[in-house]
Amino acid sequence: PVPAKTLDQHRWFMPEEYAKMDIEGYLASICPKENHDRLIKELEIYRQKQMLPLLRMMKYIVDTLRANNIVWGVGRGSSVASYALHILGVHRIDSIKYDIPLNEFFKGE
Repeated sequence: PVPAKTLDQHRWFMPEEYAKMDIEGYLASICPKENHDRLIKELEIYRQKQMLPLLRMMKYIVDTLRANNIVWGVGRGSSVASYALHILGVHRIDSIKYDIPLNEFFKGE
């Protein structure tokens, strides 16, 4: 098997405002109240796996795409199981509405 690589998320280019943003607070502010429990569970997993920088990067990418009128896909693969990615706008599949379990996103871990 191929050894796991550690992603050096500190070397990713993104503007300082994104690198330092409170992504958890931002997501909580845009999440419908009835879905907060799912978001909290999901953010705990992102935190445990040290993946909060990934959410910041995804916010930056989505904002950049929108600002430049670039169209992207509606969703693909296991990413559609992440409700956090849905409310960020990375994909359009509401994993709560379609009852997609969160473990589908993190199953490769």
